[in-house]
Amino acid sequence: MTKSIFRIGTILVLGLAALQTTVLAQDTNTIVGVWALNVNVTDCHGTFIRAVNSLQIFSRDGTFSETANTFLRGSSVGVWSPAGNQSYSAHYWFYRYQPTGAFASTAQAVNAIQLSPDGNHFTASGTIQDFNASNGLISTGCAMQSATRLAAPGMVPE
Repeated sequence: MTKSIFRIGTILVLGLAALQTTVLAQDTNTIVGVWALNVNVTDCHGTFIRAVNSLQIFSRDGTFSETANTFLRGSSVGVWSPAGNQSYSAHYWFYRYQPTGAFASTAQAVNAIQLSPDGNHFTASGTIQDFNASNGLISTGCAMQSATRLAAPGMVPE
């Protein structure tokens, strides 16, 4: 019950942040905004591990947040920066949990992002490293992402 309340609260907070970001920033010449993602995680040798859907928010101040469609991980927080030519980098962290709800690891993700010419899609590739409670590396995975910009109905780009 407590986990459900926490997750609902987290989703509401992210939703409000998303709405504010959408209202303030619909500039399609930048990554700033709210995105829906499809993520495929592999073992970095091509063996598929899992597929995840997520929502990511890139804020004007360079901060980043994300929520995913699995209860085995918490929401992500991090930073992003431009890399030139509609390219960006993002570095973020999240917690992973056992099916029992117990702590499993802290994950660190680093992504290279390429915004499409129309500014409404991006693709990204990156790594995800999991660390145990003693900060020892447990595993490294690779991720490929495809994203679509979300916009509130009736909103006009700046």
